[in-house]
Amino acid sequence: MWKLQNGKRPVCATMQRILQRRRIRTLRLVWSLMAVLALSLAVCSAIFTVWTMRQTRDLSRSFQTLQERLEQVNMQRKAIFQLILEKRELLESQRFRRDGRKGNGRKVASHFEITNNSVQKVGNEGVIKGWTEEQLNMSRAVHYNPETGTFKVERSGVYFLYCQVHFNENQSQYVKLEVSVPKGPLLQCIEGYGTTPASGSHRFHFLKPCQVSGLLRLNKGAELKAITGGSFSLQMSGKHYFGLFKVN
Repeated sequence: MWKLQNGKRPVCATMQRILQRRRIRTLRLVWSLMAVLALSLAVCSAIFTVWTMRQTRDLSRSFQTLQERLEQVNMQRKAIFQLILEKRELLESQRFRRDGRKGNGRKVASHFEITNNSVQKVGNEGVIKGWTEEQLNMSRAVHYNPETGTFKVERSGVYFLYCQVHFNENQSQYVKLEVSVPKGPLLQCIEGYGTTPASGSHRFHFLKPCQVSGLLRLNKGAELKAITGGSFSLQMSGKHYFGLFKVN
């Protein structure tokens, strides 16, 4: 044991206490830094949680908006289809009364869709194939060749043609759809879509629809094709259809 000399403590004991105080201050500083770090992590975690919730809400809104848009397009197509059929029936009834004769009244129309089982890869020529004909209680308007992807018109007349395709595309800034008409106007759709991180922040941004429609005068034997870019791919779960019906 050290003894006091002249009323003073030994030098070694004083140095030990100084070192012990320094160690305590160092530990306090380390604990303070760890507390600040833990608080910062908690704040970052809260901010990330809020951001994730906003992204999820934006995703739900975007998907809901896309569904509403597609439903509106389908409703408009059905309304146009029904309106033209009613107009055609009215014109035919007026013509029959004027001519004093009756017709069979059988409508001419065809409707095709691409299902998950019939979807095919778009070839180098860009011809969209894999169409499956829906059975209608009407005279067939076109004959489909699955090997070439062409629709051959069976009766001359004025037709209302419609076509829609959903693409699975995340590289190009646009998608396109064309319906080639021999010696006639070209029905064409070009839709532009952003490829920035903001435009591709959800898993549905690959789904890109494109559609065309219009009145065409077609001769018997004319061949129609639905064409797109050779590098584009169809969306497996998308709504793809091609159809036409005779107006006059």
